[in-house]
Amino acid sequence: MTAPKVLLVEDSEFMSMRVVDALESTHGMELTAVRTASEARKRLKTDSFDVIVVNYELPDETGIEFAGSLNRSGTDPSVPIILLTGKELEPIASDAVDNGVTEFVYKGDHAAADMDVLANRIQTVIAAYGTTAA
Repeated sequence: MTAPKVLLVEDSEFMSMRVVDALESTHGMELTAVRTASEARKRLKTDSFDVIVVNYELPDETGIEFAGSLNRSGTDPSVPIILLTGKELEPIASDAVDNGVTEFVYKGDHAAADMDVLANRIQTVIAAYGTTAA
């Protein structure tokens, strides 16, 4: 089995480094990290990914807006999207799902240690949606 290819869209350098380190070294995933939605769109034009993990708050738009821009058809996204957020989930969940967000991970509970919860959610959505990376 090949390593899952993950596009991480996270503007915090500290958080990005923690996620990349934990998911690559502990969970055997291959990560590409960018800081903005604009950079992510450029990467999606040139590379294939199994899943996108996007922070809710980005410098150029929200993770929900980014997901919606990839999912204009209103159907399931071609690449599953996990929203990584420090915000309360309940107020944003409906809007997120309507815009193509597949799953959620709350930073407050899961931004430590080996990122086991995030890794599990990544594995789960890849299994549900199938591998899309070339």
